[in-house]
Amino acid sequence: MTVRGRATGLLVALLWLAAVAPIPLQAQSAGSSPIGNAREAYRAGRYTEALEWSRQASGAAPSSVEALVAHGALAEFMGEFDEAQQVEDRALQLEPRNVAALYRRASLAVRVGEYDRALDLLDRIIATHPTWARAMFTYTPSPLQTGLLRDYPTLDRAARTESGVVGLAVRARPVALRTGLLEEYPFLAFIVELKIDVLMEKGDLDGASRLARGYGVIQVGRDYCREVSSEPSSEGRFRLFRLAALAQPDNADCIWWYGQWLSDEGFVRLGRVMVIEGTRLTASQGNKDSGVRYLQIRLSGGREIAKRVEQLALIGRQRYVRDGDSAGATRLLEEAVRIDPGFARPYDHLARIAWDRGDREGAVAWLERGVAADSYSWRTRRNLGKALDALARYPEAERHLRRTVELFGDDVGGHLALARVLYAQGRYDEYARETRWTLGFARQWKRELAVVETFLAGFEQRGPGQGQLPPSPDPTLFIGWNLD
Repeated sequence: MTVRGRATGLLVALLWLAAVAPIPLQAQSAGSSPIGNAREAYRAGRYTEALEWSRQASGAAPSSVEALVAHGALAEFMGEFDEAQQVEDRALQLEPRNVAALYRRASLAVRVGEYDRALDLLDRIIATHPTWARAMFTYTPSPLQTGLLRDYPTLDRAARTESGVVGLAVRARPVALRTGLLEEYPFLAFIVELKIDVLMEKGDLDGASRLARGYGVIQVGRDYCREVSSEPSSEGRFRLFRLAALAQPDNADCIWWYGQWLSDEGFVRLGRVMVIEGTRLTASQGNKDSGVRYLQIRLSGGREIAKRVEQLALIGRQRYVRDGDSAGATRLLEEAVRIDPGFARPYDHLARIAWDRGDREGAVAWLERGVAADSYSWRTRRNLGKALDALARYPEAERHLRRTVELFGDDVGGHLALARVLYAQGRYDEYARETRWTLGFARQWKRELAVVETFLAGFEQRGPGQGQLPPSPDPTLFIGWNLD
């Protein structure tokens, strides 16, 4: 029952920088104040410690908007949403037009699914900028007047001043001017990105794509999807997949892959939107059937999960795997279970925590609750079967592993786990048939399973070994789908 410890840090890093960049630390040496210590700990990846330092900073300076904003940023990052809201609301009471405080509160609103509230706060940020900037930022792009800037190159520069030619310049080249505006006013760039995220999560993919084109976020004609395969980093692939969905909205395969990637990373709401869209776009009936099945066994039957629940489960997993904070992770995950008892993923993560501390029966109990909550959750069923195998409860393990491969027949690891429990029960012919079929299927995908083949060959030559069981397959072993 492994949970991949990788976390998507791109957006989170932007949000943190947006919150702490205005904090004046130049006169302080690193670590010479609570807020300096918070920043130092965050940069070093000691996130639990960073949150504690930020609490001390805002406690010591309750009238400091900078300290409150930094505290809110860390609390949000760590899934302490009520705490984040409390300090961020206090910051806005002190300075209602503070851009960092407004953005921080808007980010939290997106994090918990309060999209209309987020958009209202983003509009309040726009209102804090100069009149010309507001006009340029909110202008709807019109067809380009291609010769105008060639004949009047000073219009680019004029657009950066409050002059009477701003409107003409915006009409001349809205994307180029807006791109320059975002460079000059970084918070406006954050607003654009956040608004795009809101539109995508609400399912308005056309609106998100128009917004991205209008502000130069995507380049027309660029094949972002092709670039994904050569990008080594997780954050880079995330960025390219997102841009591909915006720039290439008819690419069914890429949108489908993006949906799977998001789902595997824990972003189940947007993952659901993308899987549904990719399934709608594809011309292949086989792919349509796969999309329906994926929604059923990986995305709670396709039902919408509350954003707060998604984030509690995602951050809870990160706090345990990344930070080793089992107490904090358990609290967040149990909160997710209370809000939505039918969402299976928190049960898997709680089972992992129990298993790692040696509470094997407790882990099984969490997984049984997960299967009861969502009987089609293939991963939860698979984890339960493997846990029961490890406890030598083979008949029970067989029942759940059979259901696992019924739900997802391409699951090589599931088939090998089933073969193992058949062997453990002395049903050697069934073990051999299951293993041979699985090895043949894996070869179609050019996957070699040498340790499995070696054990099977020894069994076929000498019969079952005394006290031996087939090798337990790697729980991350897969065909076709990327699993966490």
